[in-house]
Amino acid sequence: MSAAAAPAVDFVEVDVHLTRDGHLLLWHDEHFITPDGAYPIARHDLRDLRALGIPDGTIMTLPEAIEVARPHTGLMIDLKAPDLHDAIAHALSEADLRNVLVCGGYLDTLTRLKAALPHVATSLTPGAAFYARPEEELERLPDIDALTVYWRTVGPRLVRAARAHGVALLAWTVDHEHIARHLIHTGVDGITSNDLDLLERLPVT
Repeated sequence: MSAAAAPAVDFVEVDVHLTRDGHLLLWHDEHFITPDGAYPIARHDLRDLRALGIPDGTIMTLPEAIEVARPHTGLMIDLKAPDLHDAIAHALSEADLRNVLVCGGYLDTLTRLKAALPHVATSLTPGAAFYARPEEELERLPDIDALTVYWRTVGPRLVRAARAHGVALLAWTVDHEHIARHLIHTGVDGITSNDLDLLERLPVT
């Protein structure tokens, strides 16, 4: 987390789940996988998950991540479970965090979060059906600020639709420079990457 908060980075992306006792936990999958079995995050308290001793990194909560990132960069919070709006709204309000974008495929969560905290930017990660008719789908969407899309879906039609509706286009996950430069040339507004050196070499969009 600290290493990602580099000068070339506008946002650090973090994936969040909610523990049984109401903590927003940074983790991609819905389970912790250990040699002893799989532990569903939603069915365990934070204390119990921390006691598992996950060997590949520190278990961190969203409030802890906010304090690490705040002096350096913004946070891009990726929803990995439904119905997280109340917990995220509470965490962001308590921290008074403004430099934040919340993304994911849970439109109801994004809509309710936007209603509670209008200053928070929201980005929909659309399902497969969206790409067949992006213009029509964007017409039906409530107020969102961006689309977070798999980079292979980006083409002139999607770029035109996003621009026509005043929606930013954010592509994930790009770890090769020639692809990143192609996407920038095509018209994306932002790129998610695991490679900090790559981001430093790219032009500012």
